[in-house]
Amino acid sequence: MKIHIIGCSGSGKTYLAEALSHKYNIPHFDLDEIYWDNHAEEYGVKMPIEKRNELLQKLLANDDYIIEGIYYAWVQQSFDKTDKIYVLNMPKYLYKSRIIMM
Repeated sequence: MKIHIIGCSGSGKTYLAEALSHKYNIPHFDLDEIYWDNHAEEYGVKMPIEKRNELLQKLLANDDYIIEGIYYAWVQQSFDKTDKIYVLNMPKYLYKSRIIMM
């Protein structure tokens, strides 16, 4: 099963991805982990596009996966290959309060 979860920050993407991953024993991937260079010396550095695309291709080669993230244009091929897409559309007051509590 291939699942992609999208929604704004604080909508519960990670929570749902982890719950589904546990329930179906499917690996869960957060697109933030391959979009941003977490080893850069400063905050907010994007992973080089070639490396980012390489990592995405490896992820999409899995038979089963749960992807969560909101990078629409960059991951169009994920949407094309996905069996299910969950769109988390939360009221503003809810996701804003979750962001504040983080």
